[in-house]
Amino acid sequence: MRNSGTMSQIRVLEVSKSTGGLGTYMRWLADGIDRSRFALTFACLSEGADALAAELSARGYVSVSWQMNRYKINPFTDAQVILRLRQLFRREKFDLVHAHGSKAGFIARVAAIGSGIPVVYSPHNFAFHAGVPRWQAHIFAFIEKLAARFFTAKIITVSDGEQAMARQFGVGTPDLFVTVHSGVDLSAFSRRVNISEQKAALGVPREAQVVGAVGRLSEQKNPLAFVRLAARVHEKDPNAHFVWIGEGPLEKQSRQLAIELGVKNVLHFVGQRTDVPSDLRALDVFVMTSHWEAFSLALLEAMACELPTVTSNLPGIAEAVTNGESGYLHSVDDVDGMSVSVLEILEDRELARRMGANARRRVEQEFTRAQMMDKLMQVYQSTV
Repeated sequence: MRNSGTMSQIRVLEVSKSTGGLGTYMRWLADGIDRSRFALTFACLSEGADALAAELSARGYVSVSWQMNRYKINPFTDAQVILRLRQLFRREKFDLVHAHGSKAGFIARVAAIGSGIPVVYSPHNFAFHAGVPRWQAHIFAFIEKLAARFFTAKIITVSDGEQAMARQFGVGTPDLFVTVHSGVDLSAFSRRVNISEQKAALGVPREAQVVGAVGRLSEQKNPLAFVRLAARVHEKDPNAHFVWIGEGPLEKQSRQLAIELGVKNVLHFVGQRTDVPSDLRALDVFVMTSHWEAFSLALLEAMACELPTVTSNLPGIAEAVTNGESGYLHSVDDVDGMSVSVLEILEDRELARRMGANARRRVEQEFTRAQMMDKLMQVYQSTV
């Protein structure tokens, strides 16, 4: 197997786990890279690796797949992946390695030691985020500090807030970091849909105003706060309905709380959906109650659909939402404040329209997929 890059192309190896958001990110790279300037090869790790590698190969890329537990350390399989990566480095003579995610990112950087190949690292949310016990966060931060100091050419964060958090933990020096915000493909969020049909698909009455959220039903996304918000809003506006798109370990607990708070019949847990852009068009307000986020693609997608937003005031989120203009920012777990903001938007159609238009304009100006890819290719170009 030989990398197909020409002498004028920069040859880049993308190393990443294969599931969830990172699998999606690999598809973005495959679709958005300038193939006249860059020749990408993909090393797909963890469960789902074979499927993603086959998909990328079908798009014309050289792709390999190796099994690796994406979270837990396994000395045998992890050492095998490092060895295979080193063999790949020697055989293919890459100009650059781009490592994604905490574990795959560390393994790729270890494998590149002594190869002379610069490594760019994208954590996509550092492992020492707010949801990790403090003692564990310091261990992860120590590992990241070592890797940043000795074998990382650049660290790409998805927000300035993520970069600031890393610096608070002593990871890297300011010149090591560059922010490349995630971006959305606006074409997917510009098509018209039949709102009545979309509401029906979500189990919502045609005449209802809809408050929605997208994400895993997990501690990070804080769905119990969304259920409590639904109960508060329902007290003032009995005709409002609420939709959560996604599934996860807190689904049973969230459903039980909805029963206890009397909103079972107006709160719809619809699970995973295949056409989220169309589902978002059925909403009137987008809510994000997360405990922590480095940045949020779901938020950008809602903004691209011209939805006003009510969100947790997290550093990365505040880079996208301008408080009072495109949405409202509230302290984490401020259910009462969020409920007031949701009701204000539902009751004032002109405010909702103005905020939604401002949200869409912000995405068009700052957060498109094309802008993301341009910035990423600039990092590649400047690093080799």
